[in-house]
Amino acid sequence: MGVRRRLAAVIPLAVAEIVATVSAHARGTGSPDAETVYIVTARQTYDAAGLLAREATAWKDSLGRELVIAQLDPLQIGALSRHVHEREQRCGGFFAFASRPEAEAFIVRDRTAEAIALPLGGLYTIDNQATVGPWLAQVSEANIHATITTLSAFRNRYYASPYGRQAAEWIRDSWQALAAERDDATVELFQGCSNCSTQPSVILTVRGAELPDEVVVLGGHLDSITSAFSVPVPDLEQPAPGADDDASGIATLTEIIRISLASGWKPRRTVKFMGYAAEEVGLRGSAAIANRFRDDGINVIGVLQLDMTNYRQNVGRDLRIVSDFSNTALTTYFAELFDAYLVPLGGVRSALACNYGCSDHASWTSAGFPAGMVFEAGRPQNPNNPWDLGAFQSIHSTADTLANMGNSASNSVRFAQFGLAFAGELGKTYDGAEDAIFSDDFEVVVD
Repeated sequence: MGVRRRLAAVIPLAVAEIVATVSAHARGTGSPDAETVYIVTARQTYDAAGLLAREATAWKDSLGRELVIAQLDPLQIGALSRHVHEREQRCGGFFAFASRPEAEAFIVRDRTAEAIALPLGGLYTIDNQATVGPWLAQVSEANIHATITTLSAFRNRYYASPYGRQAAEWIRDSWQALAAERDDATVELFQGCSNCSTQPSVILTVRGAELPDEVVVLGGHLDSITSAFSVPVPDLEQPAPGADDDASGIATLTEIIRISLASGWKPRRTVKFMGYAAEEVGLRGSAAIANRFRDDGINVIGVLQLDMTNYRQNVGRDLRIVSDFSNTALTTYFAELFDAYLVPLGGVRSALACNYGCSDHASWTSAGFPAGMVFEAGRPQNPNNPWDLGAFQSIHSTADTLANMGNSASNSVRFAQFGLAFAGELGKTYDGAEDAIFSDDFEVVVD
């Protein structure tokens, strides 16, 4: 249950008049960011961003973490977005809603503490080497590079621009082509997000042959953004290549899909691959899907998020496992999978805390599902900057290009191998045998 108290009553009159003028102008343009947005963010982020909000109230989530609900006009949304992107050097950082009741309901229904503590170790086994092992050598850097090239060639993939929808449709068509020979696979555009403008999410579902009601999810976000969009009236023609953030994640997912489906793999559990809409403006697409799954009682047993997989500079690691806002048993499983499959290939892992709501896995965690994220190797972190996550410093700019990552997708190869291990081991392989070798006594249902 969220705890609420008043933070600030009214911003100064002069500022209020400026904001009102900006908002009125934006509404007159029909801009998708014209209307007031209600955000939920960490109190630390809210304070550091220096926001002035007409109605800001303090809350706590199920972990006791200090949060803020604030009514923001476009000017303040831009300031918050720039702070998260430029100072905290990460994606996400806040959840966005169309109304205060929606934002309050989100905190009241928060299941983060429950999701983190779910004891699912009995489900997280490693015994499917016969399927996973042959997959790993098939990962193609050239394929991942080609997908990143195509996605970053869209003028932008901003959620409210026509290019944002075109990119989603291109991903749908690409995934449909990879699943064309499979009668157990379907691809859809998920359009059940009320604040994602015209950008849908993309979902490819491979139905489980034995335990179809147990669901495994692998996802990444398909939209892109630059600081030029963080203004009251964004120019929807602004370039935002987003090669690392997050064309690399979608390209990695696409390679996982290609290899696993081409092998003839039939999972025992249902496996869903997702390209989320509107992550960069408040985790909107993933929140809509996770909340729908919660309301429908869908039994999701594990979620892997791939957000930025391709940047590595002067570090000895290949991949970092995000420790916060993640299910404890699942992050332990991530480490075990990495050690079983990637360490023998020379892989090196480390850990990372990425702060509140840093990507789409946070939507699943807040909805009560076990979720986690792996993040790119990055660069050495600045010990004098507590916000520095060692991320690619060109994210959210026109310089987020393959050219600025050595014109190579080699760093994403490890992530594709890891994702294949996750999908194969948690989805398992159906061989027609009646004596299932793993238990079906576990159920994760969020009511």
